[in-house]
Amino acid sequence: MYYLWLNEAQAGPFTLAQLVEQWQARRVNDLTLYWEEGNADWLPLHNIAGLLNSPGSTTTPPPFLPPVPPIVPSPAPPPALAASSLPVPAAGEQVVWAGHPSLWSWAGSLFWGIVLTPLVIGIFILVHVFWSRSSTRYRVTDHRVSMETGIFTRSSRELRIEDIRSIAARENIFGIGDIEFSTAARAEAEVVFHGLAHVEKVRDLVKDLQDRGR
Repeated sequence: MYYLWLNEAQAGPFTLAQLVEQWQARRVNDLTLYWEEGNADWLPLHNIAGLLNSPGSTTTPPPFLPPVPPIVPSPAPPPALAASSLPVPAAGEQVVWAGHPSLWSWAGSLFWGIVLTPLVIGIFILVHVFWSRSSTRYRVTDHRVSMETGIFTRSSRELRIEDIRSIAARENIFGIGDIEFSTAARAEAEVVFHGLAHVEKVRDLVKDLQDRGR
């Protein structure tokens, strides 16, 4: 069975006959990435062009097309291959964790928002809380940690995993805390995740990524 990387997503599985049909119909070309069990990585179809151009076929191979560099999430393995996931294309970056601040970070505002809802002002307080939470996004990939704020006007800060020299985690008695990621070059943290409900989980995840890169 074969899998294809089409339209920035994994497609398949395909039998060899179905793959030949795709090739002859020019829906794929020799730069389309494919994967089959036993491959260590995604490879271009020109590696198996001999199989696709079956003997006696009068169809010419698809023309060579320049690839568009993909900026894509890692392809998820199909259910049948859950035990051995498919490799990620070299240009991909895998998101290993993403989240927002916990609503408990605004516990006081939520309380007054609910109490003052009959006076209308409470509605504005609640809208502000949910707007603030949804506009703050944290992400950890296998390459970097980043934070993004804002909806209409966005700002972001990021730090490569390999450049992180210090990780400081603080948690209050309610289990809500902050994580600061910094390098030795600056006194203050470059990236800070505020108001997380799983501080230790995210901290350990980043440390594990650091260990893998050493």
